[in-house]
Amino acid sequence: MKNIFIVLFSAFLMFALLVKCNQAQATPFVVSDSTTQTVTHCGILLDSNAKVEVPVVTVTPTTAICKYDVGNVSVGQHTIKATFINVDPLWGRNESVQSAPFDFIRPGAGTITSPSGLGLSK
Repeated sequence: MKNIFIVLFSAFLMFALLVKCNQAQATPFVVSDSTTQTVTHCGILLDSNAKVEVPVVTVTPTTAICKYDVGNVSVGQHTIKATFINVDPLWGRNESVQSAPFDFIRPGAGTITSPSGLGLSK
């Protein structure tokens, strides 16, 4: 009986460790709703920078999304817009109009106030 308990407890610990280690640690991403259109890329317009094209992310065999990593943007307010792009060997390049803008703020070190009232205690 004691051996069964040890085996089950060990299996539980291994499972918990596996789940914890398998969790993805990712930077923030801006993502779009999924589309069923045939698209190959997304055009990303971040602030006043030139458009960056990134491949779409396939969600299911018939749907895709735009997904853009914004983990490296500077501290402050940002605006991002996106387009869907399809590059077809026969028909060439076709691009949608720009999406509505999405505004977000990357917080900085100054957004957390420092502790106050420091003193000695027994």
